[in-house]
Amino acid sequence: MTSAPPTHLPTEIVVQILNEVAADEFARQKTLHACSLVSRQWYTCAIALLWAKPRIDSGPSFTKFANTISPPIGVRKSKWNLGALVRKLDLSLLVHHSSPSLTARLLGRVKENLEVFLAPRVSFAVNSLPAIAKCSKLRYLDLSLVATSIPFSDLKRSLSNLSNLQTLRLPQSTSITDSDSCGIPWPPNLRRMQFSGHFSADSIRSFRWPTSLTALTLKNCSDLSLPNLSSLMCSPDLNRSLRRLTISGLNRRLSPESITSILALIPALSFLSIPGDMVDHTFLDLLCHIGIPTLEILEFGYPNIDPTIYFATEGLIKALEFGLPKVYTVGFAEVFVSDDGLLDDDVVDNFLLNRAATTKSSLDLPGVYYI
Repeated sequence: MTSAPPTHLPTEIVVQILNEVAADEFARQKTLHACSLVSRQWYTCAIALLWAKPRIDSGPSFTKFANTISPPIGVRKSKWNLGALVRKLDLSLLVHHSSPSLTARLLGRVKENLEVFLAPRVSFAVNSLPAIAKCSKLRYLDLSLVATSIPFSDLKRSLSNLSNLQTLRLPQSTSITDSDSCGIPWPPNLRRMQFSGHFSADSIRSFRWPTSLTALTLKNCSDLSLPNLSSLMCSPDLNRSLRRLTISGLNRRLSPESITSILALIPALSFLSIPGDMVDHTFLDLLCHIGIPTLEILEFGYPNIDPTIYFATEGLIKALEFGLPKVYTVGFAEVFVSDDGLLDDDVVDNFLLNRAATTKSSLDLPGVYYI
């Protein structure tokens, strides 16, 4: 008995199947690899998707990736330029599995089409900067885990010509000590930044921010006391362009006074997220008087010290009514919401829903949300 001839699917159908498979982030690599073994046709269709976002979450998986992209001397190289297929390279789960020289070499192999890079904690250093500078299609660069000290002027210089870079998360080891970097241009289209590390009130006062910056996150800063935070926020660059500000609870030397100081310095925000335990009645009273007329979303994020709210629901409602006329959405970290606390989130939710109904807001989800 002869077997039936194998069924041949049109390439367009195979591509559609593989795109559906690739949408499952958790299983995509394993499933795409299995698909690539079906036939030469399936392999040809799957190879680009398989290498676009390689899953590197352990030492063995990193070793396989590194040996394939950059084979050791004497090992036969693939006929495919696999490095050119990599769009996203996430090494954030690695600790001691790589070395600065190997990371730099891998970046050199994938530079042609790399769009997203998340750096490892230990094995990213100054010698990786020349390779990063050649990643002309890079859109998202996350160096937030990098513990090795990298001179800020060197980092900025290596990024200055990356015209596609839109999001940058600076290393937690960043140190702003002088104005040497002021003459070095920022990437022209940089819109979102996570700022971390060490700076003084004097050094940050003269710091030049990207003119295109619209969203700033302050996280893992060593000192956000009143003098430092107010000096940072009084920048004319930020006053002119910033629309979204997030101050994480993972900063040192925060105080209610430093949080309150920002209200008079950034008048055109549409989104503000601050640690909920750093907000007191003074902050809300000041909002009633000076307000932020452009603000649409106010978020009370995870605490800096204590999972406790230090303001009453009535004070927040008053601030919403008199100082925040466009706020239709308020977020709370779930640690602040309890039956026996000062905060009644249902009252806040009802106020926001009534406001949205009265003004016929175009926002999709007015009311309270939780993080």
